[in-house]
Amino acid sequence: MSLTTKELMLVQDNIKMAENSIKFLNTCAEMAMDAQVKGLCQSMAKEHQQDLTTLIKHINTTSVQ
Repeated sequence: MSLTTKELMLVQDNIKMAENSIKFLNTCAEMAMDAQVKGLCQSMAKEHQQDLTTLIKHINTTSVQ
């Protein structure tokens, strides 16, 4: 599958947003006093990590048109 330059830039932007979200959620989890909030933040960070992995796989298996 091939991506246009614009599509590649959009995927790269999404990768950066996912990385930022993961960092933010991990920080929130570390700061959380409530176990339920801590668990929710950790769960959300894990979901974003899975999304990030998918995006990186996608970008590594495509070529640019």
